[in-house]
Amino acid sequence: MNRVLVLFLTTLAVSACDGGNTSPSDDGGERSDRLSGTYRAAQRCNGLGPAGVDFTARAQGSNYYLLVRGEGEQPVYAAVDRLEVPPSWNSDQTDVETSAEGLPLHEWHARLTKEAGWLKDGEGRAQLPDDARLAYDADNDRFFFVPPTCEGGADSADHIFQHQDQRLVLHELNVALAGERDRMYRDAGQRYIEKRRDYQGGSGAGGVTTGHEDRNQHLLNVAALMKADAEQEVPGLARLVAEHQPADAAAARRYHEELPAYLRAAARAHARWYIDAAEIRLDWFHGTYPDGEAAIKEGMAELENAYLQLAEQ
Repeated sequence: MNRVLVLFLTTLAVSACDGGNTSPSDDGGERSDRLSGTYRAAQRCNGLGPAGVDFTARAQGSNYYLLVRGEGEQPVYAAVDRLEVPPSWNSDQTDVETSAEGLPLHEWHARLTKEAGWLKDGEGRAQLPDDARLAYDADNDRFFFVPPTCEGGADSADHIFQHQDQRLVLHELNVALAGERDRMYRDAGQRYIEKRRDYQGGSGAGGVTTGHEDRNQHLLNVAALMKADAEQEVPGLARLVAEHQPADAAAARRYHEELPAYLRAAARAHARWYIDAAEIRLDWFHGTYPDGEAAIKEGMAELENAYLQLAEQ
């Protein structure tokens, strides 16, 4: 099939969803051929157990907000504020590739480098892949990752993400906070640039500076940025937490039960943004820079406390 025609048909399917309800079962209308709402699999390909994933379409093409809830004794959350799932074209760019089962293949790219969103848990395990390919079965509203990400394809029934009528209770809050994360990290980037210039040197309004070699002071500066966010930025998110509490009593109860795990993960991601931007390796903390290392850990703890306070409010 001519690629232009395929692209045109794909664009029509995408455009129909960009401005409206993102769940195929919310309004009783026709099901979309685009991933939408919550899907659940009994097993993930990376050896982790069951998970629910919730897709909310962004306005741009095949882009989504993604919320992941890993199931277990305690829920584990992950979020991607910009997940790209475009069609996967064959080598000569004429047709969309298909799986062994004849289903259209899609790319899966989580844009996470120093951006809002996180996929790893507190143990450093990725809850889902950041780059992969998947096959989407629109007729049955389900998808699965294909080799090499996940061996077996549709033959591995436990690995199939099947659409669920009940969405993840925190999906609306996550989308609202995604916008705030984007704003906070942009502002943080500007503040960090100044601290980085103090340490590494660079050009600014005062001309070119050579910086300094005091790694300990650099860690103290980065920790101070974390602590300032915990005090000045995070408390303002309480309004969104309150606004997105469900009206239904049972859903509101689940909302409050799930909040601490989600907020703890959000705090860790907030701290990791600074840690990654400053190229800090926590596993290299062995007392070489005692004051700076202690300050970074304090900054992480203060961010976590600030986020968890949102649940108590």
